[in-house]
Amino acid sequence: MTKRFMSSRTVPLDSIYYIESSNHKVVLRLKDGEFSCYAKIRDWEAELGDQFFRIHKGYLVNLAYVEGYSKTELTLTSGEKLLISKYKYQDFVKAYLRFVKRGAGL
Repeated sequence: MTKRFMSSRTVPLDSIYYIESSNHKVVLRLKDGEFSCYAKIRDWEAELGDQFFRIHKGYLVNLAYVEGYSKTELTLTSGEKLLISKYKYQDFVKAYLRFVKRGAGL
């Protein structure tokens, strides 16, 4: 699956580690760099579906790249660490476990 950005670039969803909201822009942190555009992170959240989860007001993470997590942060396979909101933690754990089960065919 891919996502088209303002008809200027198509990015496969599996190349996105996470999306960060910053100054009325979203920055897509990709395997091969980054891409930014003017948008609202909540619009992305609504459109991207179950593979992505909003762990904080500023971060929408691709669950496929979560390597580990604690109550306060998660670590991506890229080595980056992102904060998890205490208000999002329980829902994140549920979403992540659902995602892992689905991927394992359980």
